[in-house]
Amino acid sequence: MSSIDVIDSELYCALHKLNLRDDLNKVWEKIKSNQNVLREAIEVTKDKFKQRDVVKAIVISHFVLVDYDSIDKEVYNKLINEIYSNVDIARLVAVGALNGGYSFLLMSLWNHNLALSSEQKAFAVNEAMNKIGTTRWKKQKEEYSQKLDEMGISDDDTTYINYGGVINPVGEKTGSEFMHSMFSSLSNTQAHGKGEFDIRYQILRNPNWSVEEKKQLVKEFYAEDREYDDTLEQWELSILNDISSNTDNDFYFDMYDLYDFTYEELLRICVDKNFTKRIWDEIQFCKMMHSLRPTQFEVEFSIKKKVI
Repeated sequence: MSSIDVIDSELYCALHKLNLRDDLNKVWEKIKSNQNVLREAIEVTKDKFKQRDVVKAIVISHFVLVDYDSIDKEVYNKLINEIYSNVDIARLVAVGALNGGYSFLLMSLWNHNLALSSEQKAFAVNEAMNKIGTTRWKKQKEEYSQKLDEMGISDDDTTYINYGGVINPVGEKTGSEFMHSMFSSLSNTQAHGKGEFDIRYQILRNPNWSVEEKKQLVKEFYAEDREYDDTLEQWELSILNDISSNTDNDFYFDMYDLYDFTYEELLRICVDKNFTKRIWDEIQFCKMMHSLRPTQFEVEFSIKKKVI
């Protein structure tokens, strides 16, 4: 192993507590103070199969993106440029699964002070559109279904799928669509987070995109109304859970109360100013999403209200 591999391995062990003698903060502080190590860590090379680009030290590079405020700007900006110009680097994951962990691209969007060019924004959106549930994904799914029709594959014939150790008889077309969807979900195109806080959320929360851009993106990111409604509800529930977990207040309020609070009232509940600011920003974000793309209930209620 090279010296950079040894250092990266030491940080990996500290991160996953594989060696109880190593304290993560101490290990990282020692590493980040060495500019030569950081510069070598983010250098692009080939993986062991000589097929894809990787960085020399993936865990160190991961922490460069986490600790962006205190990292040498030259090192940080060089890594950012690699991420937004190389799909392989953008999809690298040091923590989590390769098809849904914290990708380098996802993590770069945590830094709201990072100004992105129009090309970099387009790069991020293009990667986000690969996520399952977008209009692009829906179109590809429909095209695959049409291709099966053209090949004469239908549910009139039966096939068998081994899923979870159980062999199930299914229609041949349904089985083909299921397997296609499953393999798609395992692809590294899905690298950029998982669930309601994946790359789509990060882009919608990021100030590099204007409100008008977000109005279009929120429609393209969530092709199905039901999925969007459920995702927005999870964002709101997360705010409530954060408040509940970080305050001593024992009173109950639901998500509809969130939009009635003034900042001063929220501060009295949350006490800590930094925490209050973060919660307030999340509430304003959810409020904006309701405005840009109302939920099905809001649309139906508006129609009924107009009729009445």
